[in-house]
Amino acid sequence: MKKLLFTALLASYASLLMAKGIEANNAWVRFSVPGMSSSGVFMDLDNQSGRDDILLSASTPVAMSAEVHETVETDGVMKMRSLPKGLPLPAGKVTHLQPGKMHIMLMGLKKPLAKDTTIPLRLTFRHARPLVLNVPVAIGPASADISQTENSHHMHH
Repeated sequence: MKKLLFTALLASYASLLMAKGIEANNAWVRFSVPGMSSSGVFMDLDNQSGRDDILLSASTPVAMSAEVHETVETDGVMKMRSLPKGLPLPAGKVTHLQPGKMHIMLMGLKKPLAKDTTIPLRLTFRHARPLVLNVPVAIGPASADISQTENSHHMHH
């Protein structure tokens, strides 16, 4: 019986070690000019955690608020709306945040977002640990690497 219990515990521990979590790749935020009060953040969220999760919220010190948004067409008009229950992230899938689709909307920018700089962004999930990203400011999608911080552990993509 002890051997069976030990084997079960070892197997569950191994599965925890193998679960990678959620990674953010190809992140970028659209630059802004003086007078612009909002911008969008885009990225690919790769859920390798082994279970479905939800992106609940985002925050950054460069804006008064950040909301998870989707763009929908209503009566031939494109409109953005927040996702108050968050953005589902299915296990084993990559969820794309793109212009004109799902994205993070930064509202009430405190200053213009200058091209070739970065902004800090914190993503909060239902199950996974929060991610803190340094997101490059760009005109469009960039292949620039981003830094991710998980509890002071640095990973470069």
